[in-house]
Amino acid sequence: MNYSASVVDEVAPTGSKAPPSPRAAETAALGQTEKEIRCAESRRLAIAAQNGCIESFESLVGQFEKPLYHFLLTKTRNHHQAQDLLQDTFLITYRKLDRFNPSYPFSSWIYTIANRLAISHYRKQKTLLEEVEFAIETTACNEVMEQECARSLWAYAKRLLTKNHFTALRLFYTEGMTIDQVAAAMNRNPNSVKVWLHRARKRLAQELKPRPSMP
Repeated sequence: MNYSASVVDEVAPTGSKAPPSPRAAETAALGQTEKEIRCAESRRLAIAAQNGCIESFESLVGQFEKPLYHFLLTKTRNHHQAQDLLQDTFLITYRKLDRFNPSYPFSSWIYTIANRLAISHYRKQKTLLEEVEFAIETTACNEVMEQECARSLWAYAKRLLTKNHFTALRLFYTEGMTIDQVAAAMNRNPNSVKVWLHRARKRLAQELKPRPSMP
């Protein structure tokens, strides 16, 4: 994975070159631990990035890319979702660099951003399953049925819903877009997207609700 170029190209103009990194021998001579050295280096890079240094931000991406990916992978248990959230983390981090307080570790700040994105993604996925109202009893057999229903939900929704309703639902829940972002992607106004989402959820709930058995 290499997000450095894509992140910077999307949100940033060209900037100045990164200031030279302090020599490790000099830093070690001050009695600092390896963790403290990394913390100081990421803080230095973040401050330089705040001042418009693109190369410093690219260095931060290289430093945090792998650990953040594994962190998000443990949250999502899905390679593609973890990659998407990782990209979003770096985009949001760059756009909000002015809010970073150098008095605190940069690692804590960027992990907080990643964690909030993961929580938001999980809540949207969970809300979708709740809103389609799976009225299934919690027996061992029915739990298997529920899991199978959840796995096939999107395939079923694609067959059941209109193209606009399905696309809006998929972008909102799977891609984690806001209503405004979905509206922009579909070239429609946000109110239309709200109506589509409401109707799509209602239709799914009606179709997936168990039918009463015949006497």
